[in-house]
Amino acid sequence: MPRLARDHQPTPLPAAAIDRTMRAPEQVYRVLRTAIVSLAIPPGSALSEGEVGAAYAVSRTPVREAFARLAEEKLLDVFPNLGTFVSLIDPRLIGEAILIRRLLEGEAVSQAAASRDPALIAEMSRALADHAEAVAAGDAARAYHCDERFHRALFAHQGLEQMWASVDRARAQLERVHHLMVAQRGALGDALAKHRAILSAIERGDAYAAHAAMHVHIEANGVFLDRLAGHAHPFVRAP
Repeated sequence: MPRLARDHQPTPLPAAAIDRTMRAPEQVYRVLRTAIVSLAIPPGSALSEGEVGAAYAVSRTPVREAFARLAEEKLLDVFPNLGTFVSLIDPRLIGEAILIRRLLEGEAVSQAAASRDPALIAEMSRALADHAEAVAAGDAARAYHCDERFHRALFAHQGLEQMWASVDRARAQLERVHHLMVAQRGALGDALAKHRAILSAIERGDAYAAHAAMHVHIEANGVFLDRLAGHAHPFVRAP
């Protein structure tokens, strides 16, 4: 269980302007979620409702709602009378997230290969091209956004919104591992070749190859985490 030091310093928070014409809880949630998933707010960091509210000029109520959603997604740990902390990367949750994505994205990509929808292929191609440009520019934030576009298109173009919601939640756990892998190995472009294999199989209408390529892509984060298992890492929960 984490413990706050007596000389606790506030966790640096990403700059963001809250649009007063839109619901504040959703905006605070999105800002914090993006920062947590990208490791801009590292695992183990302490967060307080007061500090977050002050940073974004909102009351504690929207912050509390955002915290509750993040805790439900296992991205925050709340300890009564102690504090709220960004969850450590949990290998058990990573294993479950991999299984969820293998099942749902494996099925979605197989259906995509069977239909070979030109609109879907065009959107995935655009996302892939933009991803390549972002990698070439060393723009990690844009690369992550393009990666998400590539995967989201599989579900959006096939009317699989509920499946995407489950995948998106699983991605939050896995993407923290991905960002850690990029930070340690400089592997910003690792996903590109795997995305190209997935898209190529869809274009050929080869459902088996598309399914297999998606599995290889999803398993990469788990393989990296397994390699960390023998070394204590401050971001990873001990077995």
